Amino acid sequence: MNAKTLFDFHNYLSRTVSANRLARNGRYHYCSFSGIGYMEELLAGMRQHPAFVCLSDVTEDSVRQVGGGWFKRRTFTVFLLKRHDTRSMESYRAALDEVRELFRQLHTRFLRDEAALSNDLAYLRCDDIRSRELGGQFLNGCTGLYFMLNIDEPIDLRYDAADWDE
Repeated sequence: MNAKTLFDFHNYLSRTVSANRLARNGRYHYCSFSGIGYMEELLAGMRQHPAFVCLSDVTEDSVRQVGGGWFKRRTFTVFLLKRHDTRSMESYRAALDEVRELFRQLHTRFLRDEAALSNDLAYLRCDDIRSRELGGQFLNGCTGLYFMLNIDEPIDLRYDAADWDE
């Protein structure tokens, strides 16, 4: 990886989810969507899949200088959703507990991969992953949580006169 090519977090998360036993056994479907208002793939798959790991392909970015170099921080938002019987509190609690456990397991994998990814200049910020539970019912019979993960990457901001017509 170089300072002009950003880390492919979509591919990384997809591979990570497919390698997780809880995600496989719980039949979690990996998908992406363009922000919470556009969860088309999720809605289209509601009948075929009981659970989802959904990555928003809309990130929040910032550029900052650290020790003389420039870094782009991208914040990814990931939803972990599980369908449940809306008439049963037991079903709701079991679904939410499963999603909490999947989040814990993903966090352990991020911690394990943190050093290896830093060798490729992608710095996972595992020390402060924010999450929020969605409560009783989200998107027609789902519950779950979402979390936000930051990745810092060096970015090349050297001025190149060849980019300009002056």
